[in-house]
Amino acid sequence: MQEVGLALFGLGNVGRAFINYLRNAADPGTRLRVNAVADSSGGLFVETADELARISQFKESGLGIREFARGRDVQEPGEFVKLLRSRGVAVLVESLPTNIKNGQPGLDLIRTALENGISVVTVDKGPLVHGFDLLMEAARQGGSMLRFSGTTGVVPPDEITGEGVVEIRGVLNGTTNYVLDEMRERSISFEDALAAAQEAGIAEPDPSLDVEGWDTACKTLILAKTSMRAKTRLEEISRIGIGGETESLVQTARARGLAVRLVGRARIWQGRVRVSVAPKLIQPDSPFFSISGSSKLAVFRAESGREFISRGASSRNSIAELIHRDIIECIS
Repeated sequence: MQEVGLALFGLGNVGRAFINYLRNAADPGTRLRVNAVADSSGGLFVETADELARISQFKESGLGIREFARGRDVQEPGEFVKLLRSRGVAVLVESLPTNIKNGQPGLDLIRTALENGISVVTVDKGPLVHGFDLLMEAARQGGSMLRFSGTTGVVPPDEITGEGVVEIRGVLNGTTNYVLDEMRERSISFEDALAAAQEAGIAEPDPSLDVEGWDTACKTLILAKTSMRAKTRLEEISRIGIGGETESLVQTARARGLAVRLVGRARIWQGRVRVSVAPKLIQPDSPFFSISGSSKLAVFRAESGREFISRGASSRNSIAELIHRDIIECIS
């Protein structure tokens, strides 16, 4: 059996969910072993599976790896990543908190890993938004691979391989999906729907990245960079989120038997890929109409005019599955 060493950078909800997923994941040809972990406080090499479980529990309490180590050698993350290959790490899984302003510190950490021959699986949108081409070049130079299915929750369908993509439309943010459904189905205000989403654990205490459309903008841009070679910058995206001003649109949708979705769109216009985000009225015959709760879906239109649908992850466990699949692609 092939044993593959992993390093986990980021032990928040996604990182810990992946640790739990690994306990039950079965691959007859491969054993994935976590050799190293890191957060913003530093990096630590892991001796046993029991120690990894203790670290995960420690992180859930809100404390850092440096506090867990209690005097053991803890390296600053930027230096720690340079040591990974010598300790048998083949793939770095990066799930640090997303920084959409400049992609740091994930951008530099991923780049260093790739340049040192370590493949990377990331769910961190910031580095790809701000350094997609840079990271792909680092992977080429280092003979490594970069996979990032978890950043968007959906992937371009295999059937579209070889065809040029001219448009992408996606409902990619579970929080806004949930809030808009609550507003429509229960005839409640945006504020009440958002509060319900927070109580259900769907929305973050600070939901601004979701409701202001930043999350959808980042995901759409990453898909556009992947499938359309977009050079668009985040600040160039036309972005309208949802809020109290969306209530009248939801009322209109309810009266006409329609739905409202926050839709990200990438299309070619005047020789460039243009990306936009806005709430849209959705007809019952649209694939976006039946998307509910935290589910995600994207439609890719090819040069031939054919459209391909990709359905995405809707839970932390599904994200863990995407991470696992990306790892297997990196080592295959």
